[in-house]
Amino acid sequence: MQKLQQLSWVKKTFIILGAVLVLFVLLIIGLRLAYFGRIFPGVSVNGVYLGGLTTAEAQKILQKQTEEYAQKPQSITFASQTVTISPSELGANYNNAQAANQALNAGRGGNIVQNLANQVSAFIGAQNPTTTLTFDPDKVSAFLVTQNQSVSQPVQNSSITFTDGKVNIAESTPGNRLNLYNAQLWLAQYFGEQTTKPGIAPIFQVQPTISSTQLSTYTNLWQKISTQPITLTYGTSSWNIDSNTVANWLAASPTDLPVKKDMLSSYYAPASEKTNTYFDSQKIATWVKDLAGKINTTPQDAELTIVDGRATVFAQSRNGLSLDEVSTIKTINDFLNGSSASNAIALNVKTIPAAVSNENIDNLGIKELISEGVTYFPGSPANRLQNVRTGAKKFNGILLKPGQVFSFGEYLGEVSAATGYAPGLIILGDHEEKAYGGGLCQVSSTAFRAALLAGLPILQRTNHAFAISYYTAPYGVPGVDATIYYPQVDMKFLNDTGHYILIQTQMSGTTLKFDFYGTKTKSGVIRGPEFVSGNSDPTIPSQTVFYRDVLNLNGGVTKTDTFNTYYKSSLDFPITD
Repeated sequence: MQKLQQLSWVKKTFIILGAVLVLFVLLIIGLRLAYFGRIFPGVSVNGVYLGGLTTAEAQKILQKQTEEYAQKPQSITFASQTVTISPSELGANYNNAQAANQALNAGRGGNIVQNLANQVSAFIGAQNPTTTLTFDPDKVSAFLVTQNQSVSQPVQNSSITFTDGKVNIAESTPGNRLNLYNAQLWLAQYFGEQTTKPGIAPIFQVQPTISSTQLSTYTNLWQKISTQPITLTYGTSSWNIDSNTVANWLAASPTDLPVKKDMLSSYYAPASEKTNTYFDSQKIATWVKDLAGKINTTPQDAELTIVDGRATVFAQSRNGLSLDEVSTIKTINDFLNGSSASNAIALNVKTIPAAVSNENIDNLGIKELISEGVTYFPGSPANRLQNVRTGAKKFNGILLKPGQVFSFGEYLGEVSAATGYAPGLIILGDHEEKAYGGGLCQVSSTAFRAALLAGLPILQRTNHAFAISYYTAPYGVPGVDATIYYPQVDMKFLNDTGHYILIQTQMSGTTLKFDFYGTKTKSGVIRGPEFVSGNSDPTIPSQTVFYRDVLNLNGGVTKTDTFNTYYKSSLDFPITD
């Protein structure tokens, strides 16, 4: 009987619970039907109650609220400094449509169990979404950078100084810095919640990368170099590396640098791992390179001249010096890191022999005249003669290596009053005008003829714009000329003889000669020039052509080059002041 009564009580309990559940479900269903398309009771956004409203109605209310809030300045503390600023000053844009939709979805979605739970939580006010917002990137960037400049305190690494042989190590101090990336996220959250409470921006402490403990690990080194600097020697010269220089070479890793370049996406992460100190090899390399600049010298070839048909040294050669920077850096590092006990370092300096000297002059192959180029320029005014004479001296004694390209402009160098030139007529564009160095084409044309007669390959040559009498003799017809206006116009040829070529120049009156000395392996013969059209009247456009036959030592023709020259009328180039 007692058992039947217990079963009856359990049955009644289940029936009651079932009835309650059914009523609850019917209530929820009724609530859902009653609030179809409307926000459930109990839902708020930023403290604004929106229960029973459509999304359009909710958005309108939120829009009014956010517009009012955006104009109100709020207090924000950055470290010890408090500033007031409103969301509108940062170009804040609230997404009220999204917030209204989130409010409508509060209590909806998920399976049946989640639905019931969500609806209950919405009804009791447990679901309160916030309004998200975005900023004007330029405005928020300028604001945060300004605040960062105000609150930032630089890190003071531990430092070392030396006074009267004593070593002094100063303690390090941490610094402060605004976390730019997190600060932007924090602002969005702070203004998104539309709170009026003062805000505290995220600031973090930046730890020093070099501490006094780390510097103390080099105590023996500091004591040694404080009384005896590192000394580097070469011959009778010596250079010292003092203790302050060595201290400045000390560095630490990792360093506190932004991870990304974009300011708003960058964040300064304080080092989470213990830093390691080391001597910066790049700083040491910079110091060694500066030392190399004081030691290194370029070898100077002997200057040659021709005496009685034989190459003779006119000015002695000088060997060059080159500091072995790699071994010097290694030796310094070895001492600093304790691998070497001696602070006296003998430098490894290499001697670079001159390519041309007394010892090898007979091996250069300069044994005979291989060609002679000649031009005649009677009637030249005094300024033109000065320029030809000055320019010709630039090429006297030039030594061309086997395989070297001769560039007239590179050897000529600067043309100005300071380098000995006078104003003379030059052809420039569509006219003639006076400029320093007028007449230098006489020199380039003479060098061109010497290269032709030596059988050397001509790599670059440009004729004058119109025929000029100075370049006609001894052929009687213009065409064997080469103008120069460096760097736009140059004259180049190649030394392909397999031996050195020594250039000697000589000017006598109005005659200029370029003599090429070396080993004769071939020669050149000029045939022509002759008129293809026009005549010797420079006011009439004309075309001339000449041929250069390259002969071997047996006199056989191995190659023939054709040089066409096209001249305009001299009347097309009037002289201007």
